[in-house]
Amino acid sequence: MSDEFLLTPDTGAVKLPALVFAPTGNAATDEALALFKEHLEVRNGARGNPWDRAVTVRDIQGMQEAFAALQQPKEAKDNEVVLDLGKAGSIPLAVDKFIEEIKKTKLFKDLLKSLDDPTRFDDLPAEIRDIVSKSVAEAALEQGTKITQVKKLIEDRYRKLAYQVDEMFAALDGNAAGIRETKWVIAETNFAQAGYIKQLQASLGNYYQDGSPGRASLEEQMTVTADRVAGLRSQYTLKVQAGGALAGFGLSASEANGVPQSAFIISADKFAIVAPTYNGGMTNTPALSMVPFSVDANGIYMNTSVYIKGSMRVDTGGKTLIQGLRGSVNIGVSGGTWSDTTARNAVWQQLGNGGSAANNNHLVIGDQVMISNGSSYSEARMWNGSSWANPGVIINGDMVVNGSLAAEKIDTRNLTIRDASGNVILGAGAKMDVAWLSNLGGLGKKNNIQVNWVDSDVRLPDGSQMKATDFVNKLSKIGSGNIGVFMENAAIGNAYIGNAAVSTLTIQGNAVTVPVFASNPSGKSGTGFSNWIDVVSLNVVMDQAGWVYVHATAVITYGSGFRKVGTNLLVNGASVAGYEVDTGYISVSHAYAFYASAGSNNIVTLRFKGDTPSSINDAMLFAIGSKR
Repeated sequence: MSDEFLLTPDTGAVKLPALVFAPTGNAATDEALALFKEHLEVRNGARGNPWDRAVTVRDIQGMQEAFAALQQPKEAKDNEVVLDLGKAGSIPLAVDKFIEEIKKTKLFKDLLKSLDDPTRFDDLPAEIRDIVSKSVAEAALEQGTKITQVKKLIEDRYRKLAYQVDEMFAALDGNAAGIRETKWVIAETNFAQAGYIKQLQASLGNYYQDGSPGRASLEEQMTVTADRVAGLRSQYTLKVQAGGALAGFGLSASEANGVPQSAFIISADKFAIVAPTYNGGMTNTPALSMVPFSVDANGIYMNTSVYIKGSMRVDTGGKTLIQGLRGSVNIGVSGGTWSDTTARNAVWQQLGNGGSAANNNHLVIGDQVMISNGSSYSEARMWNGSSWANPGVIINGDMVVNGSLAAEKIDTRNLTIRDASGNVILGAGAKMDVAWLSNLGGLGKKNNIQVNWVDSDVRLPDGSQMKATDFVNKLSKIGSGNIGVFMENAAIGNAYIGNAAVSTLTIQGNAVTVPVFASNPSGKSGTGFSNWIDVVSLNVVMDQAGWVYVHATAVITYGSGFRKVGTNLLVNGASVAGYEVDTGYISVSHAYAFYASAGSNNIVTLRFKGDTPSSINDAMLFAIGSKR
């Protein structure tokens, strides 16, 4: 398709008028015009074999879109249904796809056309289409109250047509009613058709506020068609319309290329099947039990038992009605750490399925899986309807556990332990009574217990064995009254501190400083005098505000001849010291001091630039400042 068609905006399908030629009185001219009209109508698809219709750009575009849609892979989604066909296999059939197939049928398209849409007669002979397309009420207003009948035969070399029209009209003061029955038969070289259309209409002029008439219509259409190329087709439709409300149903059967198809479609806002046992007549409203099946815009209603022979799958999740409403499963599997996929597949396989689960649709609330590596790790989670959650287990009543009970954590809130008589031994809000600790002897029942041992494995700093008396009596005690004097006058040679936790340690005089050092001994080569290269950097972290001293050193080599080189010291992106020379130099030394705020990170960087083959080597950065 050329670009000019793609760039031209689509204004919708055009509706072409029927071709009408007035008789000229000359037989040869009339025959030529008739043949010309037949040729145009066949190419337009209004008559004859549909396979002879001319193809438009719109048809080609539709074909391209259809091929593109077929090339897209279709996967089962959450709103799809799976029909289990037994030995034939399971065919995923999307609900949306099923709806699209229904919409493509001719019967569906015909049912949706209102009774004032002339295109509903496009597949009829032109003579019949001219008759039935005109409103019955408008014909009654034009002709007045009357009864008419028209019979006509049209025969030529290639076409035989006979039709009969019976009309009955009544009209008064802009109000009109009418009945029209149109019957026809037609035979052509490779085509034959018989049809019967019954049309009823009543109209009130100036019914709506804008002055337009209000009409109620009924139309029954029956056609049977035999086409040597397109095949065989029979269709029956009955439609009723009142203003903007339209309802109808239709039956169709066709066979093309040896493939039979049939359809029964109902188009209505509400559809119901009344029980055959109802005998209340049309004047009574049947009870809900007498309407076993009904449909409206909100859904499908089934007010009695539904029987399904075979299996029905919903949402492609593997659930079938034959399984019933299963309960939850509680299983354990081997694995590493927790994995939603491992848990999902474990339940899938527990239900008797092979392979891996495509989604979570087979899970039900309460499914519980424990994944364990067999030694140090195990974790259990429960499906809550949308995700795997840690289960909270509440047991109402008594639980008897045979064997050992192991747990990583026991939450004892509101726990009470009682003796055989029901007295609380230990519990929330209750103190333990040492009288119940009968196996601890005197140690468990006395105050001020002194622990003694003769020998021990604890050694003093001089290597001697520590005795109980050494621990209790020989070490000087530090109390609130002497701790200041003790620490001020003490000279500590070797201090042995195991695990000490110091909440606040104050050292006067800014005595603690932490130097920071970084180096790049391998060096970097210059890439041009206009290109700066970062050589080495360090980060000075300040816990409190204070001065920082920075010193940078390096060695530059530049070969023989004339080379331009330079170095630059940056503090937090700003240049604070540097050199640029034309002859180069051997050593680099930059020193700088700056004041840093508390809690700040300060980036110090030494940069280098130089003509090739100059290079910088053995670069070192050193910084020291207030305690950090």
